[in-house]
Amino acid sequence: MRMEDKQIDDLQKPLSPGQLALRRLMQNKLAMLGLFFLVIMVVSVLVVPEITHQSPNEPYTWIGAQGPGVTHPNVLSENRFKIGAEAMSSPVVTNAKKIKFTVSETETIKWRIVMKRKKISSIKGGSNFYESIDFATLEGVMHVIDENRGLPKISFKKGEKAPAGLFFEKKRVLEFEQIKMAKDKIILIALDKGIVQSIKEGGKDLQAFSVLGSKVKQVNCDGKTEVLKHWFGTDLQGRDLMVRVFYGGRVSLLVGVIATFVSLIIGLVYGAVAGYLGGKTDRFMMGVVDVLYALPFIFLVILLMVCFGNDIIMLFIALGAVQWLTMARIVRGQVLSLKNMEFVEAARISGASNITIIFRHLIPHTLGAVSVYTTLTVPIVIMEESFLAFIGLQVQYNKETLDSWGALIKNGIDALGTNGQQSWILIFPSLAMVITLFGLNCFGDGLRDCFDPKRSVS
Repeated sequence: MRMEDKQIDDLQKPLSPGQLALRRLMQNKLAMLGLFFLVIMVVSVLVVPEITHQSPNEPYTWIGAQGPGVTHPNVLSENRFKIGAEAMSSPVVTNAKKIKFTVSETETIKWRIVMKRKKISSIKGGSNFYESIDFATLEGVMHVIDENRGLPKISFKKGEKAPAGLFFEKKRVLEFEQIKMAKDKIILIALDKGIVQSIKEGGKDLQAFSVLGSKVKQVNCDGKTEVLKHWFGTDLQGRDLMVRVFYGGRVSLLVGVIATFVSLIIGLVYGAVAGYLGGKTDRFMMGVVDVLYALPFIFLVILLMVCFGNDIIMLFIALGAVQWLTMARIVRGQVLSLKNMEFVEAARISGASNITIIFRHLIPHTLGAVSVYTTLTVPIVIMEESFLAFIGLQVQYNKETLDSWGALIKNGIDALGTNGQQSWILIFPSLAMVITLFGLNCFGDGLRDCFDPKRSVS
């Protein structure tokens, strides 16, 4: 057969239903846009934290809440070096061989602000009292005493309302330190595979050296000045917001996907059994669904988490257990329209059991509609988990709290302040969540159109 004839036969060959659905999906511009955003977010959530090599919970307390693009020496809040021991600092420092610290000696001034009836009642700095103070005019950095966070450069005035997000846990007294830089000194440290070999200050050998991050003016590792840039800025505790946003995305997407999978399994089995058996069994099973529909889902989830804990496994079960009802109705409707068709009758005549007919013949034919609803369920679950995190029921794993997008948005609202200070703490997690939900909803709508047999390819 000639090549031209083969190409003509390929063009005339009818397309399968799957190929037609894929073609309709490719022609849906909104679905492709949603898929593009979804892929970008999933890849960013998986890759960005691994590239940055930063922990979402590592605080840089001396800088506090700083806007996008802020930089500082790439060291930790506290850095320790002792001859013969393993160095304790940031990875870029401990992996170097020769380190040069430029350290600033500091002057510390203690401040104390008292709030009564949500208004500032007194302002004290050192031994002096003030009627008002603007921290943007002060030298150095502010660090809250006994709390793992910095203090933004804002103003206070007696008799005025206290800025939101500063007095945590019903505290009425805010104590912090103003750290002012003075003269510099140079510390030279030699490492071998992370083990401290020598520490020198001028011509003097030291046995140990420790320095707070707030005192490090510059750090040079193997001839290169190392700085850390926070592209999304930092939160009130000085933690890198970009890393926290993408780690939070991991939590939100994991909960959305796994809880949806749980609801998919329950809904598929329940709906298929009800639709195939029919009669009284069907009426009873769907009556149970109707009763469950009358219950307030989110309160049921809250009740389950309060009673059994908010571990991530419990969250998967709780959210999945309340999302399967619509899935069951969809599958039941599909099975009712399929169970009397020829291929099902042929399976019965061949001696196939009910279980075989349901799982090998009926359920596979419902996967088109099921895949559409599954795609649309994921954003619903993400929204529900975010709401739970927003009201304080954050997901936990091994008793460690995991901050999802909902928890980050709540932190952003708390840090927003009366005049919109620290707005980036709210904007970036909100934007990440909006982009992901937009992508999921647009792609789900595109899938629904693809599996609609009434549509045709133009």
